[in-house]
Amino acid sequence: MAHRMLILCAERSRRSAVATLCDDYLRRLERYNIRATLDECTRTSGSDRAHAIEQQTQRVLDRIEPDDYVVVLDERGTQLSSDEFARLVERVLEERHRRIVFVVGGAYGIGERLRRRADTVLSLGRMTLPHELARVVLCEQLYRALTILRGEPYHHGATDE
Repeated sequence: MAHRMLILCAERSRRSAVATLCDDYLRRLERYNIRATLDECTRTSGSDRAHAIEQQTQRVLDRIEPDDYVVVLDERGTQLSSDEFARLVERVLEERHRRIVFVVGGAYGIGERLRRRADTVLSLGRMTLPHELARVVLCEQLYRALTILRGEPYHHGATDE
């Protein structure tokens, strides 16, 4: 039985190149018995920041099941190296949750209710990334994590020079 991963994006991408890159990395996960999908929430109505965050938070929470392991990407989260991220993925896969759900917030970030629901809050780095770029980085890092866990040559790791 394949492990299931869901990348849940609070906003839709407007760039086909983003979808192409994400699809490529997610397809690569199939060789590791991972069935990963990317799901986008519908556009929020109105332009008020607080209202948009609340709408997106609710839409994301509605798609999360109680036994999902939820990883929220947030700039205030923990920063991990690729090797550390691989160990996190390995640990969660071994715990046999229904799914691992990665949440990529929208332009305004994520709501506090979503942050509290998270099992892990993870930062991709100290720089702010557009949500579209964050999803590409996440997809690539998921693929990299599986290659690290299998000892494959894709990841070169740190070198001592």
